[in-house]
Amino acid sequence: MKLTADILAVLTDRVETDGNHLVLTGPRMDPKLYQRVNEVLEAVGGRWTTGAQAHVFPIDAAEALAPVVESGQVVTLREKRQNAQYFPTPAAVVARLVELADLRPGMEVLEPSAGSGAIASAVATSGASVDCIERDPGYATLLTDADHPVRVADFLTVPAEPRYDRVLMNPPFTRGADMQHVEHALRFLKPDGLLVSVMSWAVTYQTAKTAKFRALVEARGGTVEAVAEGAFKESGTDTDTVIVTIPATRAADAKAVVWPEREVPKEPEPEFREPADIAREIADNLRDALAIFDDLARDLAKPAPAAKVVELPAPRAEEQLSFDGLGEAS
Repeated sequence: MKLTADILAVLTDRVETDGNHLVLTGPRMDPKLYQRVNEVLEAVGGRWTTGAQAHVFPIDAAEALAPVVESGQVVTLREKRQNAQYFPTPAAVVARLVELADLRPGMEVLEPSAGSGAIASAVATSGASVDCIERDPGYATLLTDADHPVRVADFLTVPAEPRYDRVLMNPPFTRGADMQHVEHALRFLKPDGLLVSVMSWAVTYQTAKTAKFRALVEARGGTVEAVAEGAFKESGTDTDTVIVTIPATRAADAKAVVWPEREVPKEPEPEFREPADIAREIADNLRDALAIFDDLARDLAKPAPAAKVVELPAPRAEEQLSFDGLGEAS
């Protein structure tokens, strides 16, 4: 959303920040203007809190607001949903993640790139405790509203702490980011821990880009299962996915990994045509070609227009070049 002049004026002239608190100063604001300003503040993590009488952010309020004021635009939570810039994990997929993770009360669970908390809420319902990491302040606030502990950060920059029983995640997929996120997440597991992640179907292909990751899954004795086709349509994408389960340590009875394969639909058999139809089509094409050549021949037979000769003025005597006095080239 591009910020209008009145919103920018409020964010520039009527804002006071103190740590993660932001207060709007001055006279009472028009309700419609306040609604638009509030939408901007919520997009970067601010949430009005009656007790504090301020918008409270999960990070430093001035730091969260600075890029918005500088650029004059922001992606609101509403726009993120409408533009499908993030794909919440559907309930059926979340249920399968929880089932594969074999969660039990008292377990410590990490959800990186937690988004709006679909997975985190299911983990909490199981009786396990969950920590979230989310780089978007707006979504981080939604997680806080749901009473999930959240750290606002890019997950790949967070130092690993091997203290979690489980990691459940649905990481970003772009340019193989899911493999990078899963490899980093494995470093957060206890020796007997387990990671369960939604991933792009692309990890099932044997390519130079996936070779290292596939070798990791096989070395750990992981499992890979296909997610039902179209499972993420309700979230705004047709991307095919799998669920990958990777233990922190390979079990003694681990089986060989079976990578799912997608059935490639057979090309329809070409229809045989009548020879007479084929002959007619060839004759039509030849007639068209002959007509083009006839037009070209007529154009070439036309006499070329006489060239117009323009006489150049003779140089004046003083402009004649003189070679007197020049020696031979050395």
